[in-house]
Amino acid sequence: MERQTQGAQAPTRQAVLVAYAEQYRLRRGLSHERWAERVDAAYCARVPERLRHVPAPNLEAVAGAEEWRKLLRAWDQTLRRYAADDLRFPVELEEAWVAALEDPWRSDCIRELAERYGLYGAFRRPATVAGDTASWASVLEDFGLVTRDMAAVLADGRIDQDDASRLPALLRDVQRMQADLESLRQHVQAAAEAVADETVVAGPVTWRGER
Repeated sequence: MERQTQGAQAPTRQAVLVAYAEQYRLRRGLSHERWAERVDAAYCARVPERLRHVPAPNLEAVAGAEEWRKLLRAWDQTLRRYAADDLRFPVELEEAWVAALEDPWRSDCIRELAERYGLYGAFRRPATVAGDTASWASVLEDFGLVTRDMAAVLADGRIDQDDASRLPALLRDVQRMQADLESLRQHVQAAAEAVADETVVAGPVTWRGER
């Protein structure tokens, strides 16, 4: 999902959740009913039955095929109404909704939701190929945003009170870049330590002819 640009109104939390779900479905070629299955499974796995206020059917517990299809269709329509804002999106469904995503959509969605509370350093991408690539891509994107912000701030050659309206966006983008760089540093450090551990276990290399 494209990040909020300077001066743009932030999308609602619900809009962020819906946008990531749509991106995930389209990229994965997932039908809306298959998405509904994933959300149902994630929600029922996380919320005890006695505490559920969302009409998730718990499809895994349904035995009859006809009843299963009927409940899935009804649940699918409910999720569509949440997405269209015809029904209020339940707060207790958010965690399951995010969990139903796969990476990198899940990680990016968590990251964007966390940033709304200023928790730029609260999220670390998974130590996978996709996570490493996403971390580097985020750093490059951050650099572009900071460069854009600085170009506007330094148009007169200095940072001062005349830049008051631009400084919040600059600070936000710098903090985001710090968090992404720290995440990347942690990945690199973990990989370096793993290589060092393997070297210690294997022992020193003995060259031919050495005694």
